[in-house]
Amino acid sequence: MSQIETVSKEIERLKDEMVHTLMELIKVPAIGPDNGGEGEYDKAMKLLETIKDWPFDKIEKYDAPDPRAKNGVRPNILAYYYGEKGEESPRLWILTHLDVVPPGDLSKWTETKPFEPVIKDGKIYGRGSEDNGQSLVASLYAVRAMMNLGIRPKRTIVLAFVSDEETGSKYGIDWLMKEHPELFRKDDLVLVPDGGNEDGTFIEIAEKSILWLKLKVKGKQVHASMPEKGLNAHRVALELALEID
Repeated sequence: MSQIETVSKEIERLKDEMVHTLMELIKVPAIGPDNGGEGEYDKAMKLLETIKDWPFDKIEKYDAPDPRAKNGVRPNILAYYYGEKGEESPRLWILTHLDVVPPGDLSKWTETKPFEPVIKDGKIYGRGSEDNGQSLVASLYAVRAMMNLGIRPKRTIVLAFVSDEETGSKYGIDWLMKEHPELFRKDDLVLVPDGGNEDGTFIEIAEKSILWLKLKVKGKQVHASMPEKGLNAHRVALELALEID
């Protein structure tokens, strides 16, 4: 049996524990202040309690100040599982987030409640079960399986559980990069398991973003009696906008 098959078998053995962990995390609302919530503090504490006895080599918490949030902070947790060369191993970051979007109109939750997860037809229903709970728990138990088997990967695995992904990352990964650049190395690899397919073979290397452009369109002014000799800058700009669209 190959190593990947051995790890996969161990992950399957941990299935019930994974389901339990995900459901316990869903029960803890983690809505950012921009969306009317208290932030991610309670969920971060729940996660730390869950992994406190796991044999990570290092667990760190970096609190981004935010007076609007519970206890005035937006927590960001980093859990390190060293590679085969110890702390000097090259590193792979797996980045997931603690916060979820608001549940919206509660009257629309006719089958389930947002923070009371249930299992129906082999699926877990609850706010944040997919975005980003499943990715968080999957990354967590991929490492747990290696721990149980005594496997040290070639790269150190850094599990990053960050705040504020849903409203811009100002207090999450963006804050970590600006305030703690020493955490990152030039040769780090980063995986964001926020999409893909069921068998995990699809890895996206780009994502839609914003590209701001500023264009100057010059026209040619002529006498009103000879419009055909001129160039209407507004009309050209409209045609350009349609082409770009």
